[in-house]
Amino acid sequence: MPFREIDIDKIIDEKCKGDPEFKAAYKEAYAELDLIAQIIKLRKAKGLTQDDLAKKTGLTQQMISRIEKRTYSPNYRNLVKIADALDSRLQLL
Repeated sequence: MPFREIDIDKIIDEKCKGDPEFKAAYKEAYAELDLIAQIIKLRKAKGLTQDDLAKKTGLTQQMISRIEKRTYSPNYRNLVKIADALDSRLQLL
């Protein structure tokens, strides 16, 4: 079976136009995924392991892992701790 190219952005755009509930859920999930991706990227760019980040934040390595895997949604205070430990800041765009 040959590989079939799919334009996922087009599919998502069409689904968002026809389904306001999907659009809201997608926007929420995208924002969360983007934030977590930034945390992981910055942690790795600084050469830190999850354990290193945990020690710098006062959180546990298991908590950092759950945040990165999206099995736990961090509260604002924990996000600030993570941003501070990564010499970064939270910013709304």
